[in-house]
Amino acid sequence: MNRDKKEKTAVLLMRESPIKSPDTYRMKELCGLAHAAGYHVLAEVSQRRSLDSRYQIGRGKIEEALSYNPEKLIFYNALSPNQVFNITSEFSARVLDRFNLILEIFATRASTREAKLQVELARLTYDAPQVKNALALKKRGEQPGFRGAGAYEQSMYHDIRGRIAKIRAQLTNVENMGEDRRHRRREQGFDLVALAGYTNVGKSTLLNALTGSEVEARDQPFTTLSPTTRAREVLGRKVLFTDTVGFIDDLPHFLIKAFRSTLSEISEADLVLLVADASDPPELLRRKLAASHKALWDCEVRAPIVTVLNKSDRLEESRAAEIAELVKDLASNPVFASAATGQGLGVLEECISMSLQPLQEFRISLPYTAQGLAELSRLYETADLLSVSYEEELIVRLRARKETIARASLSGARRM
Repeated sequence: MNRDKKEKTAVLLMRESPIKSPDTYRMKELCGLAHAAGYHVLAEVSQRRSLDSRYQIGRGKIEEALSYNPEKLIFYNALSPNQVFNITSEFSARVLDRFNLILEIFATRASTREAKLQVELARLTYDAPQVKNALALKKRGEQPGFRGAGAYEQSMYHDIRGRIAKIRAQLTNVENMGEDRRHRRREQGFDLVALAGYTNVGKSTLLNALTGSEVEARDQPFTTLSPTTRAREVLGRKVLFTDTVGFIDDLPHFLIKAFRSTLSEISEADLVLLVADASDPPELLRRKLAASHKALWDCEVRAPIVTVLNKSDRLEESRAAEIAELVKDLASNPVFASAATGQGLGVLEECISMSLQPLQEFRISLPYTAQGLAELSRLYETADLLSVSYEEELIVRLRARKETIARASLSGARRM
């Protein structure tokens, strides 16, 4: 069959440890990532053996992969600069490892300036030590340059470090703007709830189901790269739900650091909904939950976490209790729900309401002036007013976030 000349082709390779049980899911996930990046996968080649320092995998397996005439060899395993050089120079093959494949997907999905900066930062952070190592090898006469692409001067490494510093400064400004935005939203009486979890478990679909919105949701990894926020009142609480980039197994820590400005929507949330796919096989479900918890730890999440086992409509009712028991160490009281059918969403809303920090009760006074009346009008929109007494001053009893009261103080409100 003749394929479109523009179609990208690849063969996937994975070296498995000889002392661990076979892991078919890793290759399946790599295949999904390759498809998401636009590659037509010609074959999958795996080998159980110890690390080959020269090629990562055995020479024969690389020759087998090349017999399919792919445009690229995509490795699940991380490749060192020396391994990249050896494969590209000795086999005239183009290679990519899993991390760079993920970055390739991110680069195609990055639509905002912030996302593009974060992708570039991740790429440069990955490349910097690789270039440094390649230059050291070059000085020893072991290879001509980084990734075999020619001679690299020492200035290249310093240029990369300089660009990294510049991007980090720009993203720091983005982070500060995000912090200001979250503060304003809390002043307006909103609770901030972040949807987090493994990639492609239905977070965007759940956001749509909870808020009645129509955010793009596809059955593929990393559909959401930039945060998407929608508002909804939940049992009397004003809530902003934010969908964020999905996690993945073995996520490098520096990738989390590169996406700090995006992931701060999770780390600075008032509540995190950890979404998982209830229809996954039990061991895979546990694996994804464990990877997600590690990512949340790396994000320094301090907010309460509610685990949502999505796609529960695909389960028989008797299976729910069994699955809850199997994951109880990773999710003590999971909520079974289905974003597709609406099943369990009422229970989830009750759980969200109970998990949010209760509003505090305050008694304040406002000047009986135009400014005070304007502030009272704002409080009707941003707080739960219990009573208002019109005396020489406006005496107001209300339940609200502390940020809302702090904002009121700028208009002359006094705590009583």
